[in-house]
Amino acid sequence: MKKVRVAVIGLDHVHTREMLLAFTKNPNAEIVGVAEYNDCTEEELQFHIRRHICDDLNPEVYRDYKELLRQNLDIAVICTGVNDHADLVEETLGLGINTIIEKPMALNMNEAKRMYRAYKASSAQLMINWPVAWFPCFRKVKELADAGVVGDILRVEYRSPATCGPYARDEMTPQESSKLWWFRHDEGGGAIPDYAGYGCVLTTWITGCTAKRVSGFKKNYLIPFSDAEDYATFTIDFGHCMGLIEASWSTKSNGQIPTGPVVYGTEGTIVADRFGTDVKVYKEDDRYRPSCAPTEVYEFDPAVDGVADNIINHILKGTPIHEITTPEFNMRAMAALDAGIRSCESGRIETAYDPFEL
Repeated sequence: MKKVRVAVIGLDHVHTREMLLAFTKNPNAEIVGVAEYNDCTEEELQFHIRRHICDDLNPEVYRDYKELLRQNLDIAVICTGVNDHADLVEETLGLGINTIIEKPMALNMNEAKRMYRAYKASSAQLMINWPVAWFPCFRKVKELADAGVVGDILRVEYRSPATCGPYARDEMTPQESSKLWWFRHDEGGGAIPDYAGYGCVLTTWITGCTAKRVSGFKKNYLIPFSDAEDYATFTIDFGHCMGLIEASWSTKSNGQIPTGPVVYGTEGTIVADRFGTDVKVYKEDDRYRPSCAPTEVYEFDPAVDGVADNIINHILKGTPIHEITTPEFNMRAMAALDAGIRSCESGRIETAYDPFEL
């Protein structure tokens, strides 16, 4: 069987290594090479290679990403800063190359619509990789919510885990960190694109709704060398239900409070954690009684596919890609993320744009 030829473009993303590992483990994939997208010095290139690739992978490194795109590719994996997504997606889809973008899709609706139009005009697939799509725990929450085990959904909550950002604070000096796009607002960095996007995706997916209005706040508490936020909250109005999300790079430790999703319904509550091994449902009326036992505990199959398996099976066998990764779904999730980002800037509740009004 002919192997699926894969290239990774963008070496300054913390998920670059994860993507390379995922495709390396798939027997039907061949890593053709990697390339930086933006111009960089040899010193910067080697820094990105050391930090995000490591010697055990050892892919061929192309200095010119356009040369890499000419290597008869089946899949281009884009691991650049968020602000580069639209330009590069238009280019890869225009060449008929199946394209995976590392989350989030974009930081504003106009950029997202550019990518969606390019996808609709292309014969190739566009996939937005959200790692939460491959968490079996979250799939179980969706299954239970859809089955109505807690009645009608009133609100869904999600918070990022205890984290100090994409890198441990002692890994690099503030001067080194300040050069990375993750910590630069003008290049799409900050806790909002990193973690608020997860919350917008999960609340949109579990409720089955598209955001109508969003109220957002953001702060920079602990990163003096950065102009990007390290904390944000969004309150999302979905119409008949709500989404409440937190995105934090300023949570050093929290006693491992569950991240969620937590789904509150008219007949009970679903409680999950991204690191958990089961999903709990509470349906008893135990007001003011601490540590009450769950009504039901649901286990789940930990063996699920991942991004590489999902897209390769789609190419070779025609199987669908995960709903969370589809362009259509991501346009709906962008309605929440775009409005939340605008609200953080304006200080007002912002109305969500129609994601399909192209």
